[in-house]
Amino acid sequence: MGLLDLAPDWVTLRDSTEEGLPVVVLLDRAIATTAPHPDCPLQVAVAVQLSPTADGLPAEADKPNLRDLEQRLVDAAGEQARLVAVMTLEGVREWILYGSSGDWTTPFVAAGISCIVTEDPSYLGLLELSGAV
Repeated sequence: MGLLDLAPDWVTLRDSTEEGLPVVVLLDRAIATTAPHPDCPLQVAVAVQLSPTADGLPAEADKPNLRDLEQRLVDAAGEQARLVAVMTLEGVREWILYGSSGDWTTPFVAAGISCIVTEDPSYLGLLELSGAV
């Protein structure tokens, strides 16, 4: 079964930075426990700066825009990539997707959103995030 075919199994992981600030990770355990997926060797990391808050987590006013951006990312990725994790810490929200292409990020890059596409055929980035390695 390929990456795009697996039913999602989202879990929330919590930790803190050395400074004691919260780290919140939403992780699709269905992908983390079956990785790697050779048909989708690219990791796409999309990050945005949040409005400043004392704990580095999103302000209530940011949440609707973050949900909207996440849905736009998922829609744009379509059959080319799948959202596998969402990480929030120190005033940054980062979405991590794995897929066969990063071409779908072009409009986001043009809008000034940080999108980094890297080869990660072993899914090391996701496995480290999940605590599996």
